[in-house]
Amino acid sequence: MKIIRDIKLNITKEQVGRLFGYGKNKKLSRRISNKLDEYIGKALSIIRPTILYTQKKIEKIEKGYLMLEDNVTFKSARLSSTLKKCDRTTVFLATIGKEIDEKIQALMMQKKITEAYVFDAIGSAAVEGVVENFQRKFDAGAAAERKTTTLRFSPGYCDWQVQEQRKLFSVLDNSIIGVDLSQSCLMTPRKSVSGVFGIGSIENISKSSNPCRLCNMKHCIARRSE
Repeated sequence: MKIIRDIKLNITKEQVGRLFGYGKNKKLSRRISNKLDEYIGKALSIIRPTILYTQKKIEKIEKGYLMLEDNVTFKSARLSSTLKKCDRTTVFLATIGKEIDEKIQALMMQKKITEAYVFDAIGSAAVEGVVENFQRKFDAGAAAERKTTTLRFSPGYCDWQVQEQRKLFSVLDNSIIGVDLSQSCLMTPRKSVSGVFGIGSIENISKSSNPCRLCNMKHCIARRSE
């Protein structure tokens, strides 16, 4: 297992705005834009990004199942289909720390609901940014071996049941970075993300193989396809 703590994070107000429904057809007003700049600055001062990850050899892929070394088996037809041409996978756990959770809770206690909601959205954008940056750098290193990665999957996405989180956590020593898993498979700190992505040859792997295109949930916030 490896840990990355030196993570430079850039959160844009456009990323946060999308979580509020602002997009191509709805622009941020100057007042909201200025407020987001202020809140993002405050959030960045308390965010502590950390990634814990390891690589596992893929032993077998059957319909609906992905089998890794050490007898770890994930059950998901979409995941196994996306990783079918990979020879190994990266299993990761990312967090931005407990401080932003504490900030959100304090704002809620002060009845500053709107501000708490904004910080919650910033936290969500931040942890996704941590994982995105991690995979992008991983891709850059893999390119030297003519390797690339698939799209990321997390328990709870598509047909991969959130209960599979327990199997994922069995691969990583989550206590190293202070992330806990509840009986209902929710993570603490809340702004944490776990998942996997496959690794294979550039010739065989294409990120255009996107399971989101097969899904009818057109307004899903995690959607990666038009």
